[in-house]
Amino acid sequence: MSTPVPVELRIPPQDGAPFTRFATRLAAAAAWCDALPMADPSGVAHTLRDTLDELNRAPVDPELRYELLETLRPSVTQTLTLLDRMLVNQPLVMPPRLQALATLSDQIGGLACTAYSICVMHAAREPARITRRAPARLVCEALEHALHYAAHKVVLALNLQLPIESRTWSTLHQTYLLGERYRLTELTVPAASGGESTIRNTWLVPLLLACCQTGQLLRSDIAVLHAALRASVAGCRLRPGTDAEGLFAVDLNGTSPPVYRSSMAMPGKQVRLLDTSDFIASATSARDTARKASRSAVLLGETRVPLPLLDHLLDCLGNERERASRRVIVSEPLQAVLGFSAAHFHLAGERTLEDLAPKPRNRSASNSKENPFLTERKDDDPWAAAHDTDRSHSSLNRDGSINVLARARTEREAPPELPANYSVLRVTTVDASPGGYCLDWGANAPDTVRNGELLCLRKDQKDPWLLGVIRWTRRRHASSTTTGVEVLASRAESWACQTLRDGASQASSLRVMILPPNRLSQGRETIITPRSGFAPGHHLLLQRGQEQRTVTLGKQMAISSGMSQFEVREGLLTAEQPEAAVADKGGIDYTP
Repeated sequence: MSTPVPVELRIPPQDGAPFTRFATRLAAAAAWCDALPMADPSGVAHTLRDTLDELNRAPVDPELRYELLETLRPSVTQTLTLLDRMLVNQPLVMPPRLQALATLSDQIGGLACTAYSICVMHAAREPARITRRAPARLVCEALEHALHYAAHKVVLALNLQLPIESRTWSTLHQTYLLGERYRLTELTVPAASGGESTIRNTWLVPLLLACCQTGQLLRSDIAVLHAALRASVAGCRLRPGTDAEGLFAVDLNGTSPPVYRSSMAMPGKQVRLLDTSDFIASATSARDTARKASRSAVLLGETRVPLPLLDHLLDCLGNERERASRRVIVSEPLQAVLGFSAAHFHLAGERTLEDLAPKPRNRSASNSKENPFLTERKDDDPWAAAHDTDRSHSSLNRDGSINVLARARTEREAPPELPANYSVLRVTTVDASPGGYCLDWGANAPDTVRNGELLCLRKDQKDPWLLGVIRWTRRRHASSTTTGVEVLASRAESWACQTLRDGASQASSLRVMILPPNRLSQGRETIITPRSGFAPGHHLLLQRGQEQRTVTLGKQMAISSGMSQFEVREGLLTAEQPEAAVADKGGIDYTP
C-alpha cells in the first residue's frame, strides 16, 4: 500500500509574544473593529496587516482564534474591497502610492489565508480542544476561507497583469488537497465571499479564471468573468488524472496554474483534470438563444455577460488554442502612436478631423442680415472692417504698445502644435510573427496602454503606418511592460463620417478608418469605428476633403475596448438582421 504524499502548508510558529492589539475576547474584538476609521482605507489596511501578522504568531486556542478571525473578517473584506476599487481603471505602470496599496492588498490576503490555515492545522491535530462546534465543520469552513483569500491574491495579480508567485499556486493546491484528505470538498458551508460554497468550487474559480487568457481583457471584463465563474463553476467536473476527459490538468503537488492535458506526459496520482464540457454546452446554448432573440448579453447567475466576452470565455475553456505561426525573436526600434484619435490623425497624413470634413457653406442671407458676423469676408483679416489707427507690420506701435493685428498675423502663420496624445513614441520589438508583434514599452509605459487600444507602427518616416490593436498586456514588475499587437492592416484610410437618417446627416463628424479587403473579411472592405454609437444596418456618409461615399454597415467583425469593426457595403442598403460576430482570428493566437 502506497503512502500518501504529505500536505505541505507553510505557517509560522505560534511562539511569539502574547497578542496585545485587543483583549482576546469576542466583545473586545468587535469593539476594536467598530473603532477602525474606515474612511481611511490605507490606514486601516496597515492596521489590519499588522494585526493579522501579530495574531498569526501569538499562542491562542484554535477555536478562539477562529472566532476572532470571523469577527475581523467583515473589516478585512470591506478593506480589501475598498483597496481593489481604488485600483480599478489604473494604468499598467501605477504611481508609487497605488503600487503600495496593491502590495497592501496582496499582503492582507496572504496573511488572512495563513491565519485560517493555522486554525485548520491546530483543529485537525487537537480536535478535542474544539468544544463549541463540530471539529470537521470548523476545519471545512476555515479551509474554504483560506482558499478564498489565496484566490484573492490570484485575482489581484491577474487584474494588475503581474506574474503570480509559484508559492500562491502551491498554497491553493495544498489547501484543497488537505480538504480532499479529510473528504470535505463537497460539503456546503458559508462562504467568505457571501452566500454558500464548497471547498471544491472556491478552489476551481481562480484556476478557471487563470485559463481565460486574462491578459487579453480589461479589468472590468475580468471582474465580470470572475463573478460569472463563481455562479457557474458547479457545472465543471473534477476528474482523476487517469480519466480520458478533461481539457485542463493541474498537479496538486505542483506550483503552477492548470495546463492543457495534452502537454502533461505522465499524469500522476495527484493530478486532477478539469472537465468543462457541461459548462460549455449550457453556455453555448444560452449564447445561441440570446443571438436569435437579438440580445447583446447572457445572464450567468446574476451576472450579465456581453456576447463578445462570452465568446472569449467559451473559446478559452472549450478548445485547446494553438499558435498557427512561429514567432521570430527580433529586437529593433519602432515608432508608435497610441489611441484612436492619434492613429486617425497620422493615417490621414497628419490632418485633423476638421481638415477631412468639408467646411460648412455660408449661412442663409436672412441670418446674415440679422447677424453681421456671419457674413463671409474675402479678406483674411477678421478685423478688416474695424477702425484701425496703425496698420504697420511691427509688433509694437509708435507709443510702445503691442500691435494686436501684427501679433494675430504672426500667431496665425505659426504651425500649430500637436496635442500631447498625438506624439510619436519609441518602442522595441521582442519578437514578431506574420500576424503581429510583441512590443516592449520599457518601465515607463504610457497610461493609455491597455487591451483593445488601437495603435500605429512603422520603422521610420519613410515607411507607411501599420494599423494594429493591442491584444494582451503583461507587467514584469517594475522592469518593463510588454504588449502583444495584432496587425489589422498594412494600409488604412482615415475618413470623417456622419450618420444618415432619411437621407440627412444626424450628428457631427466622427473619426472612422477604412481597411482594405482581406481573407478574414472575405474580400470586403471593413470599417473601424468608435466602440459605441454604431450598429449593423446604420447608414454613413464618409467624407475626406472633396471625396464622399455613402455606405451601410454590415455584420460586426470584432469589438474591443477601443473600437468596433464592421463590414462595409456600398450604398444605402436596407437594414438586415445582425449576424453573429466572427470569433475566428485566422488561427493566430496572441496569448503571451
